Amino acid sequence: MNIFGRSWSLFKSSWGVVRSEPSLIWFPVLSALLVVIASLLLLGVLVGVVALNPNLQQALNNSSAAADSGETGSPLLAVAGILVLFVYYLLISTIATYFATGMAGAALRRLDGHDTSFAEGIQIANSRLGLILGFAAIEATVGVVLSLLRNQRQGSNLAGNLLASLGDLAWGVATFLVIPVIADQPTSPFGAIQKSTSLLRKTWGEQLIGSGGLGLIFGLLAAAVVVLTFLALFLVSSVAALLWTVLGIGGGALILLAVLNSTLSGIYKAAVYRYASQGQVATQFDRTLIQNAFHAKGATA
Repeated sequence: MNIFGRSWSLFKSSWGVVRSEPSLIWFPVLSALLVVIASLLLLGVLVGVVALNPNLQQALNNSSAAADSGETGSPLLAVAGILVLFVYYLLISTIATYFATGMAGAALRRLDGHDTSFAEGIQIANSRLGLILGFAAIEATVGVVLSLLRNQRQGSNLAGNLLASLGDLAWGVATFLVIPVIADQPTSPFGAIQKSTSLLRKTWGEQLIGSGGLGLIFGLLAAAVVVLTFLALFLVSSVAALLWTVLGIGGGALILLAVLNSTLSGIYKAAVYRYASQGQVATQFDRTLIQNAFHAKGATA
């Protein structure tokens, strides 16, 4: 089966799970909504603190001027910036991991043939709250380190950007199955990462193909939406009211695709994890597709 055929089959299988349990879509929707709200609240707090503190404003201006001239800014402000960045990453990661865990838990229940619901997914996430916070703290730390590598002010910082990109890749691979692990096993944050990594080593990374295949499907759909939106804008360019309508429809379609991509990818990871951990193939998925994700490169089926 070619890559597009495989991707389409995975799309249909994952979509079948969503059709049987539509509440799974609410997890990424609420996650994205709360991430936006939390980001705006944190930004508002920071703006308020700076606005009410003239000394802090002056320090920030001096630090900015020093950075523009190539000099080193205030160490205290640098530390404060790192702490703020860590808090932001921690907040965002906690929200995202919480809802992703809830969705993975509910998806695993559905894949195992049980009835489930949004409320049951939330209960699963609540039961793993300590584990979620621990993993979010690790992820926030990794995020801060990678951000610092990218923002070094030495020359063109090519080495920092390269290391950050490699770090992003390594972290993404190592934690590919960490969410279903958290949802399914009462382990520790490092234990969840270790389990995800061991499953990856077991399969030589072949399970990443399926996730990339779903990304291909949604990438093509998103490209089609963008093209159609630009064509529609060109056709109605003389009517201001219609311009905003077209932009709204196009933007809404892209948001919907992002939500579906997140949902179907989470379901696929849950199916791959279930097979990797217990050797069970969910009835919603083609057995050959899931099993092929776990053949070492060069092995025969």
